[in-house]
Amino acid sequence: MVQERLVGAGSLLSQGTEVLHLVGVEQFWVRASLPGEWTEWLEAGTNVTLTSRGWPEGATREGTLVSMLPSLEENGLQAQLLITVNDPLALETDGPALRLGDVLRASFQPAVQEQLISLPSAALRPGDVTWRVDEENRLRRTPVTLAYRGEDDALIRDGLETGQQVVTAGLAQPREGQLVRIRRPSDTPAQAGNEPGDES
Repeated sequence: MVQERLVGAGSLLSQGTEVLHLVGVEQFWVRASLPGEWTEWLEAGTNVTLTSRGWPEGATREGTLVSMLPSLEENGLQAQLLITVNDPLALETDGPALRLGDVLRASFQPAVQEQLISLPSAALRPGDVTWRVDEENRLRRTPVTLAYRGEDDALIRDGLETGQQVVTAGLAQPREGQLVRIRRPSDTPAQAGNEPGDES
Protein backbone atom coordinates (compact mmCIF):
# COMPACT_ATOMS: atom_id res chain seq x y z
CA MET A 1 0.00 0.00 0.00
CA VAL A 2 1.26 3.49 -0.82
CA GLN A 3 1.78 5.42 2.40
CA GLU A 4 3.08 8.65 0.87
CA ARG A 5 3.62 9.91 -2.69
CA LEU A 6 6.61 12.25 -2.85
CA VAL A 7 6.51 13.38 -6.49
CA GLY A 8 3.77 14.29 -8.92
CA ALA A 9 3.20 13.83 -12.63
CA GLY A 10 5.76 15.73 -14.69
CA SER A 11 8.40 15.87 -11.92
CA LEU A 12 12.01 15.58 -13.03
CA LEU A 13 13.69 12.60 -11.34
CA SER A 14 17.36 11.93 -10.85
CA GLN A 15 19.18 8.90 -9.51
CA GLY A 16 18.35 8.40 -5.80
CA THR A 17 15.21 10.54 -5.81
CA GLU A 18 12.56 9.26 -3.41
CA VAL A 19 9.34 8.67 -5.29
CA LEU A 20 7.04 7.14 -2.67
CA HIS A 21 6.87 5.27 0.61
CA LEU A 22 5.34 1.80 0.65
CA VAL A 23 3.91 -0.16 3.60
CA GLY A 24 3.57 -3.94 3.60
CA VAL A 25 0.02 -4.96 4.51
CA GLU A 26 0.60 -8.64 5.25
CA GLN A 27 2.06 -8.04 8.69
CA PHE A 28 2.74 -5.16 11.10
CA TRP A 29 5.23 -5.15 13.94
CA VAL A 30 4.18 -3.73 17.29
CA ARG A 31 6.81 -2.63 19.77
CA ALA A 32 5.82 -2.90 23.44
CA SER A 33 7.65 -1.90 26.62
CA LEU A 34 7.46 -3.45 30.08
CA PRO A 35 9.67 -3.76 33.19
CA GLY A 36 12.69 -5.95 32.53
CA GLU A 37 12.00 -8.31 35.44
CA TRP A 38 8.74 -9.37 33.80
CA THR A 39 10.45 -10.80 30.73
CA GLU A 40 11.13 -14.07 32.57
CA TRP A 41 7.39 -14.72 32.29
CA LEU A 42 7.41 -14.51 28.51
CA GLU A 43 8.87 -16.50 25.67
CA ALA A 44 8.83 -16.29 21.90
CA GLY A 45 5.59 -17.60 20.47
CA THR A 46 3.45 -16.27 23.34
CA ASN A 47 0.01 -15.12 22.23
CA VAL A 48 -0.75 -11.43 22.73
CA THR A 49 -4.17 -9.74 22.79
CA LEU A 50 -4.17 -6.13 21.57
CA THR A 51 -6.79 -3.50 22.34
CA SER A 52 -7.08 0.22 21.63
CA ARG A 53 -9.22 3.04 22.98
CA GLY A 54 -10.06 3.98 19.42
CA TRP A 55 -11.67 0.62 18.67
CA PRO A 56 -15.28 -0.40 19.39
CA GLU A 57 -15.86 -1.73 22.90
CA GLY A 58 -14.75 -5.35 23.19
CA ALA A 59 -12.83 -5.32 19.90
CA THR A 60 -9.43 -7.05 19.98
CA ARG A 61 -6.69 -8.24 17.65
CA GLU A 62 -4.37 -11.17 18.19
CA GLY A 63 -0.61 -11.05 17.80
CA THR A 64 2.44 -13.19 18.53
CA LEU A 65 5.52 -12.27 20.55
CA VAL A 66 8.45 -12.91 18.23
CA SER A 67 11.43 -11.52 20.13
CA MET A 68 12.76 -9.43 22.97
CA LEU A 69 14.91 -6.63 21.62
CA PRO A 70 18.48 -6.42 22.97
CA SER A 71 18.24 -2.72 23.91
CA LEU A 72 16.32 -1.00 26.68
CA GLU A 73 13.88 1.84 26.10
CA GLU A 74 15.72 5.16 25.69
CA ASN A 75 13.97 6.99 28.55
CA GLY A 76 13.95 4.23 31.13
CA LEU A 77 14.90 0.71 32.06
CA GLN A 78 12.01 -0.97 30.30
CA ALA A 79 12.57 -3.97 28.07
CA GLN A 80 11.28 -3.79 24.51
CA LEU A 81 9.30 -6.58 22.88
CA LEU A 82 8.45 -7.16 19.23
CA ILE A 83 4.96 -8.45 18.41
CA THR A 84 3.71 -9.42 14.96
CA VAL A 85 0.11 -8.98 13.77
CA ASN A 86 -1.00 -10.65 10.55
CA ASP A 87 -3.40 -8.87 8.20
CA PRO A 88 -3.16 -5.68 10.31
CA LEU A 89 -5.52 -3.66 8.10
CA ALA A 90 -8.19 -6.37 8.39
CA LEU A 91 -8.40 -6.72 4.61
CA GLU A 92 -9.13 -10.45 4.80
CA THR A 93 -10.43 -10.90 8.34
CA ASP A 94 -13.01 -9.33 10.61
CA GLY A 95 -11.80 -6.96 13.30
CA PRO A 96 -10.47 -3.44 13.76
CA ALA A 97 -7.61 -2.25 11.59
CA LEU A 98 -4.24 -1.27 13.03
CA ARG A 99 -2.80 2.03 11.87
CA LEU A 100 0.81 3.11 11.87
CA GLY A 101 1.41 5.06 15.06
CA ASP A 102 -1.53 3.50 16.96
CA VAL A 103 -1.17 3.33 20.75
CA LEU A 104 -2.23 -0.15 21.86
CA ARG A 105 -2.61 -2.10 25.08
CA ALA A 106 -1.04 -5.56 25.04
CA SER A 107 -2.18 -8.41 27.27
CA PHE A 108 0.11 -11.44 27.55
CA GLN A 109 -0.51 -15.01 28.62
CA PRO A 110 2.63 -15.67 30.68
CA ALA A 111 4.51 -18.93 30.47
CA VAL A 112 4.38 -19.76 34.20
CA GLN A 113 6.34 -22.88 35.07
CA GLU A 114 5.68 -22.89 38.82
CA GLN A 115 2.85 -22.87 41.33
CA LEU A 116 2.14 -19.35 42.63
CA ILE A 117 -0.32 -17.97 45.18
CA SER A 118 -2.41 -14.94 44.25
CA LEU A 119 -3.20 -12.26 46.86
CA PRO A 120 -4.62 -8.75 46.77
CA SER A 121 -1.72 -6.28 46.80
CA ALA A 122 -3.33 -4.69 49.88
CA ALA A 123 -2.39 -7.83 51.85
CA LEU A 124 1.32 -6.98 51.52
CA ARG A 125 2.99 -4.88 54.19
CA PRO A 126 6.28 -2.98 53.82
CA GLY A 127 9.23 -5.30 53.38
CA ASP A 128 7.18 -7.92 51.51
CA VAL A 129 5.50 -9.18 54.66
CA THR A 130 2.02 -10.64 55.14
CA TRP A 131 0.04 -11.42 58.27
CA ARG A 132 -1.57 -14.84 58.28
CA VAL A 133 -3.91 -16.46 60.80
CA ASP A 134 -2.84 -19.82 62.24
CA GLU A 135 -5.00 -22.71 63.39
CA GLU A 136 -5.53 -21.04 66.79
CA ASN A 137 -6.72 -17.79 65.19
CA ARG A 138 -3.51 -15.98 66.11
CA LEU A 139 -1.56 -13.64 63.87
CA ARG A 140 1.77 -14.76 62.44
CA ARG A 141 4.11 -12.35 60.66
CA THR A 142 5.13 -14.07 57.43
CA PRO A 143 7.81 -12.77 55.02
CA VAL A 144 7.14 -13.77 51.42
CA THR A 145 9.02 -13.85 48.13
CA LEU A 146 7.22 -12.06 45.31
CA ALA A 147 7.08 -13.23 41.72
CA TYR A 148 4.99 -10.24 40.67
CA ARG A 149 3.33 -7.23 42.25
CA GLY A 150 0.75 -5.18 40.40
CA GLU A 151 -1.57 -2.39 41.42
CA ASP A 152 -4.35 -4.78 42.43
CA ASP A 153 -2.84 -8.26 42.72
CA ALA A 154 0.39 -9.92 43.75
CA LEU A 155 1.79 -13.38 43.06
CA ILE A 156 3.68 -15.11 45.87
CA ARG A 157 6.51 -17.48 44.97
CA ASP A 158 7.53 -18.57 48.49
CA GLY A 159 6.52 -18.07 52.12
CA LEU A 160 2.88 -19.15 52.03
CA GLU A 161 1.11 -22.44 51.45
CA THR A 162 -2.17 -23.15 49.73
CA GLY A 163 -5.10 -22.95 52.16
CA GLN A 164 -3.49 -20.58 54.66
CA GLN A 165 -5.58 -17.60 55.74
CA VAL A 166 -4.03 -14.19 55.03
CA VAL A 167 -5.21 -10.88 56.46
CA THR A 168 -6.24 -8.49 53.70
CA ALA A 169 -7.81 -5.69 55.81
CA GLY A 170 -9.03 -4.72 59.25
CA LEU A 171 -5.79 -4.57 61.26
CA ALA A 172 -4.38 -1.20 62.26
CA GLN A 173 -1.51 -2.35 64.52
CA PRO A 174 -1.05 -6.11 64.25
CA ARG A 175 1.15 -7.97 66.75
CA GLU A 176 2.72 -11.41 66.57
CA GLY A 177 0.50 -13.92 68.35
CA GLN A 178 -2.46 -11.54 68.61
CA LEU A 179 -5.82 -13.32 68.83
CA VAL A 180 -8.22 -12.33 66.06
CA ARG A 181 -11.78 -13.02 65.00
CA ILE A 182 -12.32 -13.85 61.32
CA ARG A 183 -15.29 -12.57 59.39
CA ARG A 184 -16.30 -14.11 56.08
CA PRO A 185 -18.84 -11.85 54.35
CA SER A 186 -20.23 -13.61 51.30
CA ASP A 187 -19.18 -10.80 48.93
CA THR A 188 -15.70 -9.94 50.20
CA PRO A 189 -12.46 -11.79 50.91
CA ALA A 190 -11.92 -13.14 54.44
CA GLN A 191 -10.80 -10.44 56.82
CA ALA A 192 -9.34 -10.48 60.29
CA GLY A 193 -10.22 -8.09 63.09
CA ASN A 194 -8.86 -7.35 66.56
CA GLU A 195 -10.65 -9.00 69.49
CA PRO A 196 -12.66 -8.12 71.37
CA GLY A 197 -15.23 -5.80 69.85
CA ASP A 198 -13.56 -5.09 66.51
CA GLU A 199 -16.14 -4.37 63.82
CA SER A 200 -13.91 -4.54 60.75
